[in-house]
Amino acid sequence: MPFKTLPDDKNFTDEVKRAILDELDSFVESYRIQNKITTRWKKPLIGFAGANHPYIRSLKEIISPTHLMPEDVLEGATSVLCFFFPFEEETVRENIKGDTPSPLWATAYPETNTMFVHMANHIKSLIQSWGYRAELPSDIGKISEQQLYSNWSQRHFAYAAGLGTFGVNNMLIGKQGCTGRYFTLVCDLPVIPDEPRQVENCLYKREGKCLACVRRCPVGALSPEGFDREKCFARVKENSKQWGNTICGKCSVGMPCSFKRP
Repeated sequence: MPFKTLPDDKNFTDEVKRAILDELDSFVESYRIQNKITTRWKKPLIGFAGANHPYIRSLKEIISPTHLMPEDVLEGATSVLCFFFPFEEETVRENIKGDTPSPLWATAYPETNTMFVHMANHIKSLIQSWGYRAELPSDIGKISEQQLYSNWSQRHFAYAAGLGTFGVNNMLIGKQGCTGRYFTLVCDLPVIPDEPRQVENCLYKREGKCLACVRRCPVGALSPEGFDREKCFARVKENSKQWGNTICGKCSVGMPCSFKRP
């Protein structure tokens, strides 16, 4: 065990986070070189969501009755480790043009998703080397016309971990903006969990102004009243014919919240 402080101690939690972030730096750099990928990310952000936080316990009501709980992934889970990898600005800015995804944006999604699996297994092994357990969520369900809700919402766990708040665009807006990818790892580390942010990061929700994302959506799936999942899914399904992935991202690029908390 590389830590000098005791579990259930704030210093222990801080040291765990530093160790994981250091490991992520070396892993990502090595992964990029070995796999010769084009996607680039800024420094990742991490947070811990408490497995028994009231918000997490309510996800079956908020999202879907089929949504999994942390203990469905790992018996005895205490927390969910949440990662956010912001895309470098070139990837985001290229996707502003036109109504269909840009090549860089279309490449970033599958490359990031593939990297996440290797990364999570690497961090899982790291946590195991400390004498604790970790597990990747697997039975999360694929979004389809029959099921428009995931069985494991990465963004909702990240919200519970204090990494951001939801915008009108249904994206999670954090201090590095909303253009990137989230991933999670369930563990039994005895850390002090982070708390959801109480102040809204979305300009419209906080100050009643902006709605740039509503104007940017090419199919009118967004409004201050809510998110039309059917319209959004129809568009990303159409995009998949060209790119092989259900992607779009137009409502998150060219925004005041694209790269930072506005």
